[in-house]
Amino acid sequence: MANQLIDDEIDLRDYLAVMVKRWMVIVSCALAIAGITLVYNLMQKPVYEAQATILVRLGGSSAVSQYAGFSTILGDSFSSGGGNLGDMTAIIKSRVVAEKVLDDLRLTEKINGWDNPKIDRKSLIGAVQGMLKKPIIEGGLITLSVEFSDKELVADIVNGYLDALSFYWNKLNSTEAKRKKEYIESQLPRVENDLKYAEQKYKQFTLLTKDVGGVEVARLARELEIQNSVYSMLRKEYESSKLEESKEIPPFNVIDKAQKPEGKLKPKTLSNAKTGFLMGLVIGLFLAFFLEYWEKGFSSPANPDKH
Repeated sequence: MANQLIDDEIDLRDYLAVMVKRWMVIVSCALAIAGITLVYNLMQKPVYEAQATILVRLGGSSAVSQYAGFSTILGDSFSSGGGNLGDMTAIIKSRVVAEKVLDDLRLTEKINGWDNPKIDRKSLIGAVQGMLKKPIIEGGLITLSVEFSDKELVADIVNGYLDALSFYWNKLNSTEAKRKKEYIESQLPRVENDLKYAEQKYKQFTLLTKDVGGVEVARLARELEIQNSVYSMLRKEYESSKLEESKEIPPFNVIDKAQKPEGKLKPKTLSNAKTGFLMGLVIGLFLAFFLEYWEKGFSSPANPDKH
């Protein structure tokens, strides 16, 4: 047992002796690989990340039927097996949403090279879709993440996705209260004009005639009363529809909008250089012991001719 311990100590001393003898090899490998890693990372284009979070209300009374209309109208087919959250992520990743982001932010003007007429629109839309990473779902929250090389633009792209989602929701899922309000809004100007016309006719006729109890005066008064009743009814219905619409809550809310990133996501230059240095140490140690083994092999008594 004692002999075994002595042998282990001798072996450990041998290892340390090799490392001391070949320290230049070990350090050179570590510095070389760390330097190569550092230069490579410095040559890479920086990538920045911006995130936004939305809350999806699960189990809404009309959410499922409202989502169902998206697949046909947006020209995308997706399964609703994931429920509201699954459908929402499919909508966000759809082609038309990316297309609206492209147009609203005028990315062809802001991103270098995207104004090249040789690049077709389909490829540009695909590039915008590629910026959006796979949404992260946690409970009722969906986190949207975009990675891009422009620090100033990356947050705008995430928020552009949120705006596009809201736009298509409002456009394609018009509720009954909203449709009612829009119809009344379209009719109010006409009814107001009819009421003003009836008022003018009644005033003109009563000023020009002394027969205030005549048949024509009664007819004009009745017409004025009808127009006034119609206008009053429409105004009441309009206010009622606005109140109903305000009570209709969309199935999602933006919790956190994207902010301009403070630092780059990758490459992590310093961290990668440290990793390269450690890898270089390992390779240097391996090379040091290999050289020692090679040297001893050639100078051993078994190879006198190579000594």
